Amino acid sequence: MTGGSSGDADVVVVGAGAAGCVVARRLADAGADVLLLEAGTAAASPRAGLLDIGPDSRVVARHPATLGDAALELPRGRTLGGSGAVNGGYCAPARPADLEAWGPDWPRRYAVGMARAAERLCPRLAPMGPVASWVAAAFPGRVSAVPQARSGGRRVTASDAWDPAGAGVRVRTGAAVRELSWAGGAVGGAGDARRCVGVVLDDDEEITTGQVVLCAGTIGTTVLLLGSGIDRAGGCPVGHEVQEHPELLLDVPADLAAGADAGPDAAGGLPPLLSHVVRLALPVRERGWVPEIEVRPYAVPMHRVIPGLGEVPHRVGVALMNPVGRGRVHADGSVDLPDDPRDATALAEATAFVAERLGIDGAVIRSTSHHLSGAARIGEVCDDSGRVLGVEGVRVADASVLPSLPRCGPYYTVLAVAEDLAARMVAERAW
Repeated sequence: MTGGSSGDADVVVVGAGAAGCVVARRLADAGADVLLLEAGTAAASPRAGLLDIGPDSRVVARHPATLGDAALELPRGRTLGGSGAVNGGYCAPARPADLEAWGPDWPRRYAVGMARAAERLCPRLAPMGPVASWVAAAFPGRVSAVPQARSGGRRVTASDAWDPAGAGVRVRTGAAVRELSWAGGAVGGAGDARRCVGVVLDDDEEITTGQVVLCAGTIGTTVLLLGSGIDRAGGCPVGHEVQEHPELLLDVPADLAAGADAGPDAAGGLPPLLSHVVRLALPVRERGWVPEIEVRPYAVPMHRVIPGLGEVPHRVGVALMNPVGRGRVHADGSVDLPDDPRDATALAEATAFVAERLGIDGAVIRSTSHHLSGAARIGEVCDDSGRVLGVEGVRVADASVLPSLPRCGPYYTVLAVAEDLAARMVAERAW
């Protein structure tokens, strides 16, 4: 043990996804005795491009959600690497304007965290396929490449790139955390009654520590905080006003879909689902809101990369990247996704414009981007170092803390923010 800890570890990190692997590695490199707990037991496939979120997947947890009147499920990675082991692996950085809204120091902090994340993950560009080329031709000068977390035919997860065990982190799988434990038995009152002293697993095992860092993802971290007595009643709006990128899907013309390459690459990996995007802005709306759109030319139909999924058409996504709607994550892990009529109107208009430009029509499918964030926002639930306000010994370092959702997929941003928050813990010698 270091730092005079009398518990089972100096730091317990809950969740071995993107943020958890980063935090555990950086703290262990700094000399902390770190225990990394992961609820999942199965290993994800290392095959690049494979999204193992189908009906028979053993590496995801499924959370019920509502989107207006529709019911759906949200899969989240439950394995080493977390959702980064089953998602598209896109590595798009946030834009400076996104970060300025977080606070004056965040552009610098983010740049440093991003540099450290890029050094580890080394994302790579992929060639433009036929569907991306078709969309890019319709929007000249608007296309951007999306770097991929892959090397040859293998996916590169945070578990691979940061390798916590290689730094001496003790990694336990099959360790599902039920709640935080408190010095006074339950959170409340003053003094030691608000000091976290460890975690309790589903099998009632108690693990003691001086610091708990929650990296269980937006849904998992919310469930743990609410289940441990930290909520709006105590002054922390946990789970409230979460953000998501709503998306509509358009069918790709049959002749183009038939010609799209769906086979493995030379190294055995599947083609990146999304190698390029087109970014557009709509006319200004109320209070100066300019809806920003991302057109997503998916390289193959989803059933080609999701095992067990029934056949679906090849589609192009149209997503709203700066929505005004807010949703909620509940204590049981269910989610009410944002469903604001202003977002729906802007997205419908954008989709009609894109369809006209591409010369297609047909059914429009409502969907979501699986980019949920902001359940424990810095400035409202956590301070600028990720410490949960009003209690001691608990921090959050995953997508929950993002003050606002960046106008891109949040995976790379989660890695950069976790690097920053881990560096702050190291500077404070917080264990």
